Amino acid sequence: MSASQVAQHILEFMGRDGAPYINEENAEIRHTGKCTNNVVEQPVEVGPHSFGDIAGFKHVFIKDAVSGRRERVVDLLCWLKSRPRNHGGLIFLDVVDSTGSVQVIVSGEAAGQPSVLKNLIAESSLEVSGTLSKRKSQVEIIATRVQVVQRATRRMNPSVRASDTSILASKNVDKLLSMRHIYLRNPILLILNELRSHTLYVVRCWFKKHRFNDFSAPLITPSLLYEPTSAIHLANLNKNRPLYLSQCAGFYLEAGAHAHERVYNLGPSFRNESRTNRHLMEYWHIKAELCSGKMDDIIILVELFLRDISHATVHHRARVQSMLGAEEHQLHCPFKRIRYSQAVQKLQENNFKIKFGDNISKLHEEWLTKDNGDAPLWITHKPIGLEPFPYSLDPDNDELTMTADLIAPYGFGEICGVAEKSFAMETLDRRLGEMGKLDQFDMYDWVRDMRNFGMVPHTAFGMGFERLLRWLCGTHHVRDVIPFPRIFGREPIP
Repeated sequence: MSASQVAQHILEFMGRDGAPYINEENAEIRHTGKCTNNVVEQPVEVGPHSFGDIAGFKHVFIKDAVSGRRERVVDLLCWLKSRPRNHGGLIFLDVVDSTGSVQVIVSGEAAGQPSVLKNLIAESSLEVSGTLSKRKSQVEIIATRVQVVQRATRRMNPSVRASDTSILASKNVDKLLSMRHIYLRNPILLILNELRSHTLYVVRCWFKKHRFNDFSAPLITPSLLYEPTSAIHLANLNKNRPLYLSQCAGFYLEAGAHAHERVYNLGPSFRNESRTNRHLMEYWHIKAELCSGKMDDIIILVELFLRDISHATVHHRARVQSMLGAEEHQLHCPFKRIRYSQAVQKLQENNFKIKFGDNISKLHEEWLTKDNGDAPLWITHKPIGLEPFPYSLDPDNDELTMTADLIAPYGFGEICGVAEKSFAMETLDRRLGEMGKLDQFDMYDWVRDMRNFGMVPHTAFGMGFERLLRWLCGTHHVRDVIPFPRIFGREPIP
């Protein structure tokens, strides 16, 4: 039997999903373990056909239970939201899980040891069995059994389950960060992380739909895109050359694009940058690179990407915005474009102290987007002194780069950067020389070497994932949309 015939035989027996497949020919094999050609000698056990069939896992959640038919018997694994209440011989428990909350009414034998239940504190874990009931439009569970899984032994202030947005206030920041492993259960952080999860899925689906290859770039690298002052150095790994945590996957996507033509990476980047409400020391980066296109093309691509991601996350965002009291802002593409030189001139005319070659500050961004009708704004053709070396120069003015930044209104700031990339060795070497990096062969030799193997014009965009989430849902700080924030100047605990 050939290798291909063996593979086909396995596929026919196992089925496309890897589960044993039953048909008339192999039914006898499964029951008896016998086969005329002696391929199978032992019986094949018939197991669960899906995740939902695995009895040991939790499959009924509070959201499912309260939306089901009344008088239904349910079993829940849950946590105590607050101290039990005792009224007229009944114990009232407010319990929660990842999907919602419900009141449990316990009486008589169901309480087991009433004194134990009465003395529980918030976050104690329980197994509850009972019947769904409805009283005054409120769904409840009339318990038949309550089992304490694990008693909580510490109280938290503010309450872990507090749903008021004041829990995100500056006075609570240190507590929420140092006890993040517990406050992840908070309903606001929980729903923000659910939005994060859904948006990650939507982003990956978008790239897959448009034939981008998911390209895994390394996090440990000898090559820096930005200045060493913002790099996180790794000690004791290599004595011959310095190594760093990746500031950006761009160099590796450039290599990947010349293999797959369209690639993207969605993973962590690391920069030891300023401490503001839009900066993290460790953040997730949406990076994409294509072997084709001009700056106009990549700008249009980003606008389509944002339009589609916004549309696909609208229902999840609505829940978050409702909790935060944030407004939904519709995206109307295309976004207006303005050259960097025009932006500087506008700012100067309105009494801002800025000169050509200066960075456009947060204050400048807020004014420019307000002047644009509180709409997103592209700032294009930035000077060479403001951009890293791998980007193409403006053919009409080699002091400008073929780059653009997308600025979101209402203080959300820079969301995305796009660029045409340098593909000729002489252009790259000129830029390396201008930035004093041409002699750093250990760092950039392989980046230069790609230009020896038929590199073509290519375009790229980069977008901070937490910045995108912050803008889409309207939260104040990027630390709110990542499970364990790593912030400049703060010890990473936990």
